[in-house]
Amino acid sequence: MMDKTFEFDQSNLDAVLIGRLTRDYLLPYGRTPKLDTLGGSLAYAAGCLLLWGGTVGLAAKISRQYPREWLDRFEREGCDLTGVKVVDEESDERFFVAYSSPENAHYENPLPYFAERQLPFPFELLNYNPLANRSCSRFEYKAYSFHVNDLPKRYLEVNCAHICPIDFISHKILPSLLRGGLVQTLTMRASTCYMDLSFWEEIRSLVSDLTAFSFSEEQGLRLFQGRSLDIWEIMEALAAYGPEYVFVNMKDGSTRVFDKYKKKRWIIPGYPVKVVDPTGCLDAFDGGFLLNYRQDYNVLEGVLHAVISMGFAQEGSGPGFLLESLPSLKAARLEALRSRVMAA
Repeated sequence: MMDKTFEFDQSNLDAVLIGRLTRDYLLPYGRTPKLDTLGGSLAYAAGCLLLWGGTVGLAAKISRQYPREWLDRFEREGCDLTGVKVVDEESDERFFVAYSSPENAHYENPLPYFAERQLPFPFELLNYNPLANRSCSRFEYKAYSFHVNDLPKRYLEVNCAHICPIDFISHKILPSLLRGGLVQTLTMRASTCYMDLSFWEEIRSLVSDLTAFSFSEEQGLRLFQGRSLDIWEIMEALAAYGPEYVFVNMKDGSTRVFDKYKKKRWIIPGYPVKVVDPTGCLDAFDGGFLLNYRQDYNVLEGVLHAVISMGFAQEGSGPGFLLESLPSLKAARLEALRSRVMAA
């Protein structure tokens, strides 16, 4: 296999992000479609780290057909692309979502959603299989899966890192690999495919090396099906496996935070925004947390920045929108949100 690495001369990185880059086909509710554009968990998390003024190393595996120019702006804004590798394996990098309301997303067959909106169907979406990238294998590597030698050596020397949703194998390999370097703060967002009873026995080893583990309310309930319906109980159970902090993004837009060592719980409401496109907002949450937590290791302050980040992502469409928020707006929203934090 041959690969190519994009070079970028960046001596000091605030963080490393590892995830996926996709080609997105978005049908926001009542808004202009965005077809065949930059997407993926990595792009949204990176956009938010840049939003708060960080410099970040990105790691992903992309096909030779992936448009390199989509990453140019991120490179100009302070992203090191050394870890973005082009591979020869075929990979379906398409991602489709249509919204019937700001809260209701649909990922299935795209054809009826284009017909319903009287939009020409993109030929690039022919034979699109929405389930192709949602299955989890314990043993089979995909084109975008990470091996132990895929990360640049100097990425292992950065103080903090975040693992975006990828696949089970990548999430099994990466935490111990990063902890074996100089990474002290390590966060990870769950991949939906393994937040399931069938992966119950693997979860403990998956999260044992993490500083913080984040997932959605739906994912937590699915993993603990038949064991618990209490989100706080679920959070404490997972924290007992290793993470110092556990975050759950709730259906009502709030975020629950559990601090294992201080035995504290908080509920942080979502910042009220006019939702345009929720795609990638949870990845924006993670990017906002990582950079701001590392400033003084205050978990509550980190999550406040994360919630504001999630709101910014929902107000526009695509990861590039995150780079356009005004500094004064960020400060005002943070101040307003601080007064609404509730101890639980």
